[in-house]
Amino acid sequence: MYTVAWRLVVLFLLLACRPVMASIFFKQDTVEDSSLCGEPEPRHTGFLNGLYYIFYEARVRSVVAESVPLVIWLSGGPGCSSLVGMLFENGPCIVGEDSPTTISLNVNSWTQAAHMVYIDQPRGTGFSPARASLRSWSEATAVDDLVSFLDEFYTAFPTFASNELYIFGESYAGHYIPDLAHELLLRNSRAFQNLKGIGIGNGLTSVEALFDTLGPFVKSVNNDILLTEANDYVESCEEAIQACQDPAIGGQGDCSKVTVCEALSSNVMAQVYRQGLNHYNLDRKCHSDMFRLCYRFQPLYTFVNSQATMAKLGISGHSWAPCNSDVFAGHLDKDYFEESEGKVATLLDHGIRVLIYAGDKDLVCNWMAQDKWTREMTWHGHDEFNGNAMSAYVFKGEKHGQVRSAQGLTFFRVYNAGHMVPLDQPAVALDVFRKFITNHPLV
Repeated sequence: MYTVAWRLVVLFLLLACRPVMASIFFKQDTVEDSSLCGEPEPRHTGFLNGLYYIFYEARVRSVVAESVPLVIWLSGGPGCSSLVGMLFENGPCIVGEDSPTTISLNVNSWTQAAHMVYIDQPRGTGFSPARASLRSWSEATAVDDLVSFLDEFYTAFPTFASNELYIFGESYAGHYIPDLAHELLLRNSRAFQNLKGIGIGNGLTSVEALFDTLGPFVKSVNNDILLTEANDYVESCEEAIQACQDPAIGGQGDCSKVTVCEALSSNVMAQVYRQGLNHYNLDRKCHSDMFRLCYRFQPLYTFVNSQATMAKLGISGHSWAPCNSDVFAGHLDKDYFEESEGKVATLLDHGIRVLIYAGDKDLVCNWMAQDKWTREMTWHGHDEFNGNAMSAYVFKGEKHGQVRSAQGLTFFRVYNAGHMVPLDQPAVALDVFRKFITNHPLV
């Protein structure tokens, strides 16, 4: 379907799809009363700092709006639209994978607990137009755009200027979220004054931990995937990742040897595909459609691009796709190998609470990697965190995971879930989300 697809997939650069050619367009913020699925939440759509957003106020109307947390949601990629998270995982409406397209009210919507803002970013993602003058981009430019977005958001919605703020996301947002929160800290912005916590689901936060745990994880879930040859690449891959880091944090800034990591992931992914498995959830089969992402995104694509939906979302003159591989490929040799756990540590040291949750059937950003980097991270609560045993998370009388927590850091292994936890375990995801943003322990 696209010439760079295999290289992108085997590097675990997450959720790529074909390039989307978009016209450049801008539209003022609108308030749209017409619902997508009968949802009762007020919805606002528009552009701030050139980034498209959908803002759903909380479903619960019996409390004062200013007392409900405000949550920013960032999907991964890089280059994947946050409408995937909104319409496929945790928003007020859910589009199914079956054809013909169905959309239904989500009883486990995260708007049950918070105001939710879904942002298409970086520029060129989803409905956010690319900047014609910007030939390349980096994590730094994306973060700058998000900081400006938040400044404009508070101006556009002053009622929410004092709400507690949380930033959530998954996948490549394991880079986005620590980088954004850390930048808000450095600038001592109004958003940072409101920031209480961040949540990362199956995130790409430490690439070194990801590759280091690849062998043990695969062995634990699928004995038919052989790693005899792949094990030879692990040490070289780790050395290449360390050399690729910024000299300011002990690296050499030399990313020329990270191709060895491609050989490692290629070995594993080839076997996964031969077995017909979904690399985002090894308990599921890989389903093929025009996007080749192992999920059936065609119904979602059809729904969003319908004239009726476009009108309700305040969009004209533009088509939508789940992900944009132009944005994706532009990141290929840049920030992917960044180690972001140091910024997470800084946030914890400044009193920002952190939730790291991971579905335990995901190969792309496996749960063992999240467990590893949270235990090895240097921060003031390191010893207590490592000294605490994993405790069972029980929901409605059944064990659905394991939790380790100390001094603001919580790690949650989610049983029987893949890369998108709210998709596979929606009720569990909502329960954990609600507890975290109300500062209640998970266990």
